[in-house]
Amino acid sequence: MPTIVVRFELCRKETGRGTIYYRIYKGHNRRMEFSSRLRLSASSWDEVTKTVKGNDPEACRLRTQIEADLKLLNQIITEDVAGFLTMGDMISIFKHRRTIVNPHSLP
Repeated sequence: MPTIVVRFELCRKETGRGTIYYRIYKGHNRRMEFSSRLRLSASSWDEVTKTVKGNDPEACRLRTQIEADLKLLNQIITEDVAGFLTMGDMISIFKHRRTIVNPHSLP
């Protein structure tokens, strides 16, 4: 089961907004690390629980994006049956295939 670590940083230029950075760790000794980021309003972030507030529309987008990234990562690992891909290869494939969730397409 992958581990996801999330942190939030306020934007210096645009007050009231910030960026969520999240990393997906998979495998032994956290060898496979994929980082990503999403922008959102600072009022959407709950510093106590380190997550997007549940009633905020951005919460659905964040969960959907992380789920999509996990699914893609698992697909890349599954396709590498022979185990020939390096970490750099996997990151390149991940960046090439990754799609960003459109907030307007969510229910």
